[in-house]
Amino acid sequence: MVKTLSDSLTYGKKILKPFFVLCVLLALSGIKTEVFAEKKGPEPDIKVGERLFFGLIPSGEGSASCVSCHAVHSGDSINWNPSAVEMAKVAAEMDLATFKEHLLTPTGAMREKVHVKYQLDDEQLFHLQGYLVQLSENGVEDAPISINKLLIFLLLGGLMTFALVDLIFTKKIPYKAIHVLIIVFGLSFQLKLVAHETIDLGRSQDYMPDQPIKFSHKVHAGDNKIDCLYCHSNADEGKSSGIPSAGLCMNCHQVVRNGTNSGQFEIAKVVDAYENNKDIEWVRIHNLPDHVFFSHAQHVNVGKRECQECHGDVENMHILKQEHDLSMGWCLDCHKATNVNFKDNDYYKTFEALHKDLDEGVRDSIKAADIGANDCMKCHH
Repeated sequence: MVKTLSDSLTYGKKILKPFFVLCVLLALSGIKTEVFAEKKGPEPDIKVGERLFFGLIPSGEGSASCVSCHAVHSGDSINWNPSAVEMAKVAAEMDLATFKEHLLTPTGAMREKVHVKYQLDDEQLFHLQGYLVQLSENGVEDAPISINKLLIFLLLGGLMTFALVDLIFTKKIPYKAIHVLIIVFGLSFQLKLVAHETIDLGRSQDYMPDQPIKFSHKVHAGDNKIDCLYCHSNADEGKSSGIPSAGLCMNCHQVVRNGTNSGQFEIAKVVDAYENNKDIEWVRIHNLPDHVFFSHAQHVNVGKRECQECHGDVENMHILKQEHDLSMGWCLDCHKATNVNFKDNDYYKTFEALHKDLDEGVRDSIKAADIGANDCMKCHH
């Protein structure tokens, strides 16, 4: 019996020993964590960093604020400098010493010119980097949306209600013509507003989104005279014009690494995408509804139309935008007004009756609508 009890105690010690060791290790781990937490450095004051970024706290005599170059929200004109969020992502990857060197002793002609007047101490740099780290993680809030039309709509609704109540019940205003005038004007404006807003559903005229890279058609197609089909080669034979790959961009940017306006920052994104086999996530601008068929080849190759007829004066756009509303009415009007080059285009040789009318002088021109361009099934099939 004693032997059995002794064996049991020995076995119990073997079981409990690893458990005891584990408890000790966990306790020590907790102590180390507590000590680390105590030794952790001070937290940056995000509000001070934000005030430094926006220039509310001076950063040096005669120096420009960070936001004057690195905009938080984009506008309708191009800003060649990296945005605030782009700079924040770069700053978030640096330690304080590297951030200080990057800011106060920069390389590059533009940064040297602007940053030379900065006079920031280590504490201010610490707070500024803290704000940028937070900005890189959270991004920026959306720009406030104008609600002027909605306010006018609601105010007119309230005014018409007041006029109607006074006309039927209270009768404070003796002249009924005033009530009628307010109600008629208000209803007319509201109906017009609703009609226009309904028509505009699905249309994106003047749409000008931010792109992952600040690509300027004015620089490429305008200043450097690069043909549209060099980059959008699919437009000649396909439904879509196609978006060039980073590899195509590198045909030039293998050599050109410093942009006249943007410096190295934007071109470096193209190089990074090419070297790391990453897609550049361009934002599509011209987008038709799913129930509409449109072929670039039909217009560019067969119809010999110029890109500018639909896309606007692209060679003078730093920021590409949707020039026209691309509505059905806009397309139909173009088909009614556009002459088709019948004589010099083999695509149309099967239209014998129309060729005969041209030869005999019955017609002096053929419009796109004359050969079925405005038939419903041409685009909706």
